[in-house]
Amino acid sequence: PPSLPPYRNPQTMGGICCCLSASPEGMGMQRMEESVRTGPYPVRGDKKRKSANLEVENHENYDVITGSFPGTICCNTILEQTRAYYEVTVVKEGVFCLGVALTTFKEFDSFLTNATDKTIKNRELREADRKSWGYMCSDAKAGDVLGCSYDLNDVKPVLRFYKNGKRIKAAEVVGIKGDVCPALSVSGDCELKVNWGGEEQNHRPEKFEPVVRSMSVI
Repeated sequence: PPSLPPYRNPQTMGGICCCLSASPEGMGMQRMEESVRTGPYPVRGDKKRKSANLEVENHENYDVITGSFPGTICCNTILEQTRAYYEVTVVKEGVFCLGVALTTFKEFDSFLTNATDKTIKNRELREADRKSWGYMCSDAKAGDVLGCSYDLNDVKPVLRFYKNGKRIKAAEVVGIKGDVCPALSVSGDCELKVNWGGEEQNHRPEKFEPVVRSMSVI
């Protein structure tokens, strides 16, 4: 099908996305999901911004990420949408972490910082030095679906996580500062199928959209 022209979302900070916003009739959302997988700038795990410990297969509608040793990969877009969501399905059990990272993140051979880590008592001090935020998962079974949403519609950005559609309130992060992109960490022979939005997302929260590609340069 013909690719969709880029548009400027009036609800963002001026980012240009290769999609159309959702209409009340749902046609906008359908075209948005089509553009995620077939547009000229598809959403992908960025092979230039990843650990050498990870293997990435870019399929037409999704990515498959595997890793035996710890490593992180960033997505190829900044999150400038009002409400964005992506999800991963566990193909092979292991240890992984899904979340977001600042565009300045370069520690690809390490894991994203666990959002539920309470080892530092002063939360503000802990957050000040962070470049990534994620939900660590080591007990997910094959077939489980873990989701991540980023909400810019409130006074402060809100990062949320979900397991099989159920919100994990203890892992929520409020007030992240700076440009972020979706990111994933994998280890322990884990294999994940990553759905940025090219396939139907059965657990996507209401009013959220699949991740779409920003024209801003990371």
